[in-house]
Amino acid sequence: MSANGFRILVVDDQAPILRFITSALNGHECATSTASTAEEALVLVARYQFDLVISDIKMPGLSGLDLLRAVKARQPDTPVVLITGSPTVDSAVFGLRHGAYDYLAKPFSAQEVRALVQRVRESGERRTASRPAGLVEELTRRQHGLEVFFRIGELALQGVAPDAFVDRVLSETLTSLSGDAAVLLMVGGNGRVRTHQQGDATLALELVGRAQGSLAALEAASGGQTLTLSRPGEAHRSLGAITALGADAKAMLCLGRSSAKGAFLPDERELLLGFAKNTTLALERMRLGQDAEKNLVNTITAFVNAIESKDRYLKGHSARVSLLAGAIAREMGLSAEEELIACRGAILHDLGKLAIIDTILSKPGLLTAEEYGIMKDHVEVGYKILKPLCFLDREALAVRHHHERYDGTGYPDGLAGEAIPLVARIVTTADAFDAMTSDRPYRQALAFDVALAEIKRGAGTQFDPATAEAFLRIPRERLLEICEGWTARTAPGLAATAAELHISAVMEATS
Repeated sequence: MSANGFRILVVDDQAPILRFITSALNGHECATSTASTAEEALVLVARYQFDLVISDIKMPGLSGLDLLRAVKARQPDTPVVLITGSPTVDSAVFGLRHGAYDYLAKPFSAQEVRALVQRVRESGERRTASRPAGLVEELTRRQHGLEVFFRIGELALQGVAPDAFVDRVLSETLTSLSGDAAVLLMVGGNGRVRTHQQGDATLALELVGRAQGSLAALEAASGGQTLTLSRPGEAHRSLGAITALGADAKAMLCLGRSSAKGAFLPDERELLLGFAKNTTLALERMRLGQDAEKNLVNTITAFVNAIESKDRYLKGHSARVSLLAGAIAREMGLSAEEELIACRGAILHDLGKLAIIDTILSKPGLLTAEEYGIMKDHVEVGYKILKPLCFLDREALAVRHHHERYDGTGYPDGLAGEAIPLVARIVTTADAFDAMTSDRPYRQALAFDVALAEIKRGAGTQFDPATAEAFLRIPRERLLEICEGWTARTAPGLAATAAELHISAVMEATS
């Protein structure tokens, strides 16, 4: 192997793909090695240090996911890109949890391969930066929580039977939050109580008793809160998350674990509550017999609620951006399908912020370089979760690229002009306006006319001129309705409902 150039190992059991990738990188200062199995690749990884490993997932013998784990154990700073022809949430979640850098979906072009290598080269310095162990642990926990949110949503879309759905939710909850037992207790409007449980049987039975003993609190709650079920000094800690289940029913998702594992941290409480909200929303949709498209809308809305429930400055933000993005798309004369993509991309644009710790999100002063790097990661975290899901592939582009700038000085890829996907350019303009006209921890909201002037001034630099001009054509009364009418202060929870209804209407127009 050549000692010069950017060292890449390509692993695939199909010789034409090996030849194609090697040819795509010829003349681009890359030294490429190939292997037809993961076992062959491991021999090379043991002998050489690589700057990048590109591997197919499905291969005879060890899979690309097995290779990913082995590479990360031996060369933890080496980015691994997984090639997939049949992307699934399971492989995406596994890859993210074990440090996959990105995915390359078949069929791909030579240009995509070269662009991927360029991104890896440019991100090398940030990738090797160290982070404190405690911070890494919390970021990992939050990202895993985000993955579970999407698992719950995808299960709801698959038409799984309600009992099987609840069993999977309890299993995911146990794994994500290091639980020993989990229980879902549901109380109907007629007072009938139903329970599902998983994990340690003795602890689960205790959780059922604690939850039933808290029925008064459950009935009095309006939904959306956590309740400590254990007492100080006990061998196990237990927590319940209360949420509404339809119009006249309530549910409590309970989790118990050994006290030796520590107390439930604030972000763990938020995650449990988010899981509870997603679960009960999906169960209600199943009861009503709504189709997959309706479930998709409500799954997206549930993600918005889960993300924004943890930061008072974010409440209603994504929903308002979704409504603004839809208005821009209409002013641009786009089709109903393109408007729908813009609305959904906008409502998901900050999905990755669930993996950002609260002290960074709500910091009143300037972020340190380390904190800013973590904050910027949210676009890639959200994108990597969405990318394997083909039904949201264009929305995923809005998630990844909504912080690009028209002049090419944005992130994460420094795209410029029309190289930035249109859906992302629309979301960028809508996001910026709502951010300017909303209170943030580091500043007060700008005056409405000041924000409008900023959009006009930024056309051609920060914003796509076409999307900025379309935004400025939106009737003032409509902007006021969105930005002032659907706020967390004046109408709690209604911003997401308004966006959901709007997306539903656009979906009907495209059917």
